[in-house]
Amino acid sequence: MVSKLYVGQCTLDLHVPNCQSLKEKRRVIKSIKERLKNRYNVSVCEFGDLSLWQRTQLGIVTCGNERTIVDSTIKTVINFLERVHTVTLLDVKQRVV
Repeated sequence: MVSKLYVGQCTLDLHVPNCQSLKEKRRVIKSIKERLKNRYNVSVCEFGDLSLWQRTQLGIVTCGNERTIVDSTIKTVINFLERVHTVTLLDVKQRVV
């Protein structure tokens, strides 16, 4: 029997509109990262625009043995972030391999 592993990857470009400092941005992003990890069991990394107050990029990764579950998890995370009022989703790139 052949087992398969599917990896879902998503990169998100976010605007954090009400931040006036890097400290404030870090607080907002840390909260979002923890909620994503706890609710959806995904790995989250902030990787871009680290020195800008109101912009950031997040990388999200999940894996599983069924493509539909991995894809569903990524879409659920995106839907969650669209409802979070502390950030605005500017761009999303996702794929499952």
